[in-house]
Amino acid sequence: MIKVLVTGAGGGVGQGIIKSLHLIKDLDIYIVSADMDALATGLYAGNISYLVPACNSPEYLTAISNICKYENIEYYFPGTDLELQFCALNRDFIKDNFDTNVVVSNIEAIDISDDKYKTYLFLKNNNFNYPKTSLQNNINLNSLQYPLIIKPIVGCRSIGVSIANEEEELKSRLSNEDGLLVQELIGNDNSEYTCTIVALNGETSDVLILKRYLRSGDTFRAEPIKNKKISDYVKNVAIALDIHGSCNFQLRMDKNDMPKIFEINCRFSGTTPFCSQLGFNPVEFYIKTSMGISYHSTIDYDSIVLRHWSEVLIKKEDIEKLSLSKKTIPTFIKKISLFEYKNE
Repeated sequence: MIKVLVTGAGGGVGQGIIKSLHLIKDLDIYIVSADMDALATGLYAGNISYLVPACNSPEYLTAISNICKYENIEYYFPGTDLELQFCALNRDFIKDNFDTNVVVSNIEAIDISDDKYKTYLFLKNNNFNYPKTSLQNNINLNSLQYPLIIKPIVGCRSIGVSIANEEEELKSRLSNEDGLLVQELIGNDNSEYTCTIVALNGETSDVLILKRYLRSGDTFRAEPIKNKKISDYVKNVAIALDIHGSCNFQLRMDKNDMPKIFEINCRFSGTTPFCSQLGFNPVEFYIKTSMGISYHSTIDYDSIVLRHWSEVLIKKEDIEKLSLSKKTIPTFIKKISLFEYKNE
């Protein structure tokens, strides 16, 4: 039996990892889910669940350590962006003390992907295609070509992203906020792709390219495509970044039909279950490759993935039991029994 810990079970990334684990049929996998909220849906999709403190709590390392020790966890998949630095900094400690493999890239790769200006500099300094980018305090207004895209240096889900079609729009936004950068607007919505690749121990998976359609910053429909130009570009960037585990690259094709990455998520993506349903399971690739088991993907290029809401029915008494345990168990880890996971 392979014991896997997935944190952030209330979010789309954590739930996507859990869904992908359920799709692995030839391995005996025991899923331990964790979140700080007893109402986190993904808590009830595994075999056993824990409540943990926030990842910025001084007690978080103790909580994760106790779970790894008590449950004999072999793989720890962080399901939130906020955990990535914590995991990278504590990866060796957790491995050395509990023999748990923390599926996370090095701190340098995470630092680059968390900061969109550092992402631009990384691409530029390594001679990869990149979108022209400037910090808001280092802009030559006379040299700009509109439209431009304005975004926070650190951000997610398209929050705070806007388009300036003229100088007055640009000045208005920049004068009211700090921590922004200005970037050339590449292509259009029809030329945008999200790409997934997995790497460990020098071995990389193929790149799954999805033409994506967004709603409120999240992909709600995706179509797999083949494009060697994009695939080679993404794979070379991933190798240069020295990723470990899954990494998500978002890009657009420019007017010369050249791919340019504008965002890197150095973690499993919210589209992980999309990939798994289409025939490339990033979680399965990682686990099997780390075990020395061959993994082959077969992408269904004749299908499109549509995302939809799904309901989970949980008894109130079970939620209350978990919530009350938080007040009575002083270990900061609250264990509950297996719940039936119902898709109604």
